[in-house]
Amino acid sequence: MQRPRSAEPPPTAILDAAERLFAERGFRAATIQELGKASRLSPALIYYYYHDKAGLYQAVIERLIESMVTGALSRAPASADPAAALRAIIEVQGGVFLDRPHAARLIARELVDYQGQHAQKAVRTTLTRLFQRLTGLIQAAQRSGQFRADLDPAFASVSVVAQIAWFAVASPVVGTLLGDGAKGPSARKRRAFVRHAADFALSALEHDRGASR
Repeated sequence: MQRPRSAEPPPTAILDAAERLFAERGFRAATIQELGKASRLSPALIYYYYHDKAGLYQAVIERLIESMVTGALSRAPASADPAAALRAIIEVQGGVFLDRPHAARLIARELVDYQGQHAQKAVRTTLTRLFQRLTGLIQAAQRSGQFRADLDPAFASVSVVAQIAWFAVASPVVGTLLGDGAKGPSARKRRAFVRHAADFALSALEHDRGASR
């Protein structure tokens, strides 16, 4: 993560407010004055911790990615059972994107408006570690015969994480389809989808024992 100008850690309120405002208004429209008001801190304090709005924006993006990766890696060590680890990774991803309503919208804006350029550093240094862990777990399960060997492990990793990401980004549409309206699916349905996503991924990866018999 880009280091703030001060050696002291910045108040969490700055990053929390920035995550919400950047998600709602976009990077260009959100102002330092609005960010200061939303965080109930002086705009001068934002400049004290960050050089400018761009520095704050990148810090918000990187914090979001780091929170997901750190949580997933801690719950899915390389030595874990692949199926249990895959389920844990999906649960952590669901917690970040489905329980933090601004997270998915922020990432979607970044990808559409800037082609992910502000996230590239975090992708290379942080998200890559999670992708490699997930791919390695799938490869280990393929070698042991637990998962199908005919699937590309890298493509399978993308498919695993894509379920939650799409559900979160398309939340207004999904909410309407599921009968909850444009505000998005209910908390109960969000939690149910996380379980479904793990079950769905594992059903695609594991051997069909019934067919083999």
